[in-house]
Amino acid sequence: MKALIPLNHLSADELLRRQRHASTADERDRWFALRTLTLHPDASRAVLVQQLGRARSWLSRVVRLYNEHGPDVIEDHRKGRAGQPPVLDAAGRAALDARLQAAPDDGGEWTARKVAEWIELHTGRRVDPTTALLYLHRLGYSRQKGRPVHPKAASEEAQQEQQKKSGRWLKQGSERTQSSGSSSGARTKRGTARKASSAKLG
Repeated sequence: MKALIPLNHLSADELLRRQRHASTADERDRWFALRTLTLHPDASRAVLVQQLGRARSWLSRVVRLYNEHGPDVIEDHRKGRAGQPPVLDAAGRAALDARLQAAPDDGGEWTARKVAEWIELHTGRRVDPTTALLYLHRLGYSRQKGRPVHPKAASEEAQQEQQKKSGRWLKQGSERTQSSGSSSGARTKRGTARKASSAKLG
């Protein structure tokens, strides 16, 4: 898989300025990583995360968030709240994960704003959509970008279905698991049919 490269949301100079004015060590590391990869796209990811004492998955998540949602998501929104417990503890994150398995109350698709509203209702603490996005990614969800469907090559129903899938939040591995299960089921049915046919011939 090709390594992610930060998009040109900000110049290297602006990334350095934000790194120097970061309010927390976590935020400073995020800006440093983005600036390093902006200046040196071919830099070793392994060396970079070792230098920062971070995991490779942390770096991928930072770059993905920055590319998809812009600079605001990189800022640490916990300013002035050092020592306070997280908005969602382990039980709260599990409850959010379970709630995301069903459609939101309005019957549409989940958005960062709707997740933020759920968190406020569940905890009594108001959060912004950026914080909601961080929890979504922490739980392993990513926004799906459906493959474009050529209008002349697909029916109206197929185009509508593709539009529904595009922009949907999906937990990593869930679609793959479902597809694998479907394929396994199909193989089992075919195998059963072959055994039945062989029995008749015998």
